[in-house]
Amino acid sequence: MTTSPPSWLAKLTHRIASEIAPVDLMAPLGCHYYHEPLADQWEITLFASSTEIVGGEFDGNSHPSKFTVDIAALMKCFDVVERIHWQNLPIGEDDDLGQHLSIEGQFDDYNVWLRILATAPAQFSHGRRLSIYEMKLEDLW
Repeated sequence: MTTSPPSWLAKLTHRIASEIAPVDLMAPLGCHYYHEPLADQWEITLFASSTEIVGGEFDGNSHPSKFTVDIAALMKCFDVVERIHWQNLPIGEDDDLGQHLSIEGQFDDYNVWLRILATAPAQFSHGRRLSIYEMKLEDLW
């Protein structure tokens, strides 16, 4: 069962996404959110999906999207910023977030822990397909 995010969360996520600037033609953005009731904290994870190459000598290769994030502008999306962290590599074998930017703060009286991942987690399929022979880009999600 899929549920829509609360309106405040959708508003914040759209603001955050507007601070992610593609370097090339970016594949669709993915978003995962979760409310941790014990900590009363909302976890939001954003990531750009990868592009699968179909056909040609690079058939089956996967390419992550290249992008930049305006961190100063990103901080202004929050009412309060408590912590900012950068993780440069996965911490362990079970770390599916890998390299990411992390911000903890408040938005509209909600505690938020945002993570923007450098690459999509392995459990997510490609978000876009590039067919070499047809010269066609197709968003998959």
